[in-house]
Amino acid sequence: MRQLILLLLLIASNTAFSQKMLILERANRAKTTKMYIGASLNYRMKGAENYWYQAVITDILPETKTLLLDNFPVKVDSIAEIKVRRHPVVRLLGGTLFTFGASLAFATTIAAIKGDDYRYGLLYGVSGGSALTGLAMSTNRTLKLGKKHRLRIIEIKFER
Repeated sequence: MRQLILLLLLIASNTAFSQKMLILERANRAKTTKMYIGASLNYRMKGAENYWYQAVITDILPETKTLLLDNFPVKVDSIAEIKVRRHPVVRLLGGTLFTFGASLAFATTIAAIKGDDYRYGLLYGVSGGSALTGLAMSTNRTLKLGKKHRLRIIEIKFER
């Protein structure tokens, strides 16, 4: 019985494994962003339509350069733009700036109600600018695919 289980384990471990991924590359940079099956993709197709799609990568077909996004086939070449999240440090600073702007606006409003003598225009301007800058730093980046950025499908096979 032990030899049968050992034989089954050897046969099962001899199968070929592969890893499929969608890679976002930037020109003149070695670092890439890898997206695997199950990742969410926010994209816009080439053409006259002005609509953003958000779908989950269901499968990646490297032979035809096709993605299955929510079981709908999409060619990688037909994607014009994608939205990606910013670096975590930038998002953290953006949240901090937004919080600073909101709290400064609140404190300035309380000071105005109380009747203190301050330069309210300058304080409201700084709070609005800080909040807008923080909000812009927290949103997703839109990358136009073309000369600077491109999407590629690769498959890495592990064969024995």
